[in-house]
Amino acid sequence: MYYDLKYVKENRDALVKSTNNRFLPFDGSEVDKLIELQDKIKKDQAEIDEIRHERNLISRLKGKDEDKKDKAKKLKLHLEELEKNIENEQSKANALFLKIPNVTDSSVPIAKDETNNAEIKKWGDIKEKGFDVKSAEELSQSKGLLDIERAAKIAGSRFAFIKGKLAQLALALQLYSLKKVADKGYTAVIPPFLMREDIYAGIAHMTTFEDALYKVSGKEEDSEDNRYLISTTEHPLIAMYSGEILNENELPIKLVGESPAFRKEAGAHGRDTKGIFRLHQFDQTEQIAICKPEDSEKLQAEFLANEEEMLRELNIPYRIMLLCTGDMGIRDFKQYDIEAYMPFQKKYREVMSNDNCTDWISRRSDIRYLDKNGNKIYAHTVDATGLAIQRILKAILENNQRADGTVEIPEILVKYTGFREL
Repeated sequence: MYYDLKYVKENRDALVKSTNNRFLPFDGSEVDKLIELQDKIKKDQAEIDEIRHERNLISRLKGKDEDKKDKAKKLKLHLEELEKNIENEQSKANALFLKIPNVTDSSVPIAKDETNNAEIKKWGDIKEKGFDVKSAEELSQSKGLLDIERAAKIAGSRFAFIKGKLAQLALALQLYSLKKVADKGYTAVIPPFLMREDIYAGIAHMTTFEDALYKVSGKEEDSEDNRYLISTTEHPLIAMYSGEILNENELPIKLVGESPAFRKEAGAHGRDTKGIFRLHQFDQTEQIAICKPEDSEKLQAEFLANEEEMLRELNIPYRIMLLCTGDMGIRDFKQYDIEAYMPFQKKYREVMSNDNCTDWISRRSDIRYLDKNGNKIYAHTVDATGLAIQRILKAILENNQRADGTVEIPEILVKYTGFREL
């Protein structure tokens, strides 16, 4: 796909500033490299147009003028060389374009890591239980509801068999969150679990994210591209509209998806390796919006309200963090994390995210809409977790744990589980 690089030149200063403020392995000079390439492409394209024009003039001349025939031959060779150069230059420019992060909102703290994220809200009382809380993993394994050892035997580390009533509780969380959001007017979607490599490049920042993906190299047909297992439900839901021009009256498109997700968790070695908090395969529901630029901030707030409502109904204490530039996603204009309190560790852990990507994804995936004046405008995309199922299971098992080892099921889930305790 060829990317319109005019946007980069028009937003050069903001893109350089954002790139430098994110503490990435590369800096804002990449933006200037892209602009230089863009100028070189334009210069070469102008020369190609001139040569084609000159060749056309020569071809119209009759007779056997050897000088003109020789000149036409040299022009053809030079044209082929320039066309090859411009193809290489466009390929490099497209790769650079994919690499450059989004601009950031003025409210985002400029800092290197999560220690500088800003807490903007906290909900729920943290009460001492009067007994030693067992980890979700220890408790569920003692009840025969979780088997990590056998999962490791067949799949390796960071996989789990979730069994019995715990499996029913996991499915209850999926049904609850899917219905909760769908009842607000969102369309429920179960997406494909595989995406083509070229499509994924428009959705995720592959320079920093590709190592986290599972690549499926087996091809069913010779013509098929390599594919990746999806690392989050949001990716196929947004990619569904790749290369499309939508009508303004269709927007906003609001979806709630449900699927498993697969992630290598590259860079997370040594963290949460034995539990269910950071698995290579996990389940989730996800909120997605494709919208007009003026609506993305409002929809991000709406998604955040939905996330809070679910955690409150599940009675899980939480806090909301505004992420700093060094910790937020490269696609994001503004990002929140919602962290649930985990009694065994006695600290808050991230269980939900909430991202306004503005037009970063749509420019790479070519998602536009036709406004009332006939203009084709890049849409904004917003995504947020519905529920990250295994992480919420952990929060419920620890927050609702009783001294006798039983676990109270949140009242909102009883109609889905058919039981009130584990």
